Amino acid sequence: MRLVVALFKLFLILLATVFFYLIIVLGFVFSLIGLAGKKWSAYFLTIWGKTLCRIISLEVEVTGTPPKPPYFLVSNHLSYVDIFMIISQTRSVFIAKSEVLSWPLFGFMSQTVGMLFVDRSRKTDVKRVNKLISKRITDAQGILLFPEGTTSAGTDVLPFKASLLAYPAEEELPVNYASISYSTNGNEPHASESVCWWREITFASHFLELLKLKKIYGTIRFGNEPIINCNRKELASELYSRVKEQFTPVIDKV
Repeated sequence: MRLVVALFKLFLILLATVFFYLIIVLGFVFSLIGLAGKKWSAYFLTIWGKTLCRIISLEVEVTGTPPKPPYFLVSNHLSYVDIFMIISQTRSVFIAKSEVLSWPLFGFMSQTVGMLFVDRSRKTDVKRVNKLISKRITDAQGILLFPEGTTSAGTDVLPFKASLLAYPAEEELPVNYASISYSTNGNEPHASESVCWWREITFASHFLELLKLKKIYGTIRFGNEPIINCNRKELASELYSRVKEQFTPVIDKV
């Protein structure tokens, strides 16, 4: 029975994603003729995020105030679900690992609606993305970055990589921060395994198991004051300390 429910949820996700994709792309057409296409696209990207959260039965609790565009926001990273959850509460485009491009349907669509992808194994690619960041931060949307560079089981926050913080450091741009965590009901698989995606398991396999969950609880805690520092390494260190301080572990140990 859970498999049937999971497959139905998957159908709804595909339907909603294609529907909102077409609406969001329409915003880019509006931009070409001088209309407020970016605000249109950012708005419906947020609605897409809210819709996906509802479909996967994710209940989101928000503490603090989400930043308003233009902004640069960093967060710890636990799962692909982070993207849906944070986008549902902010008007963001995100910077993701190039591997996301291989995700069925989602990879292609996210690239065509303005998301940024970086191959961290190539230093020249990091420089390329840093140049593009300034064009993505507008009064319609902000930038979302997961500076850990990978996901985890949620026992702790991993050290932040400073490479993609070069732009806000050089421009002395205030950087907002948030921490995220998940939980499930006691009779469901633990969130560290069923929601957090960190083991050697394919995206498709993990996502199907996640869709079998009856309920997921997600929390986002936004920091009170953004951080400004012209040194990217110091900026990364300070942001890491702030996120770690307010982070609630998904699990104590694995």
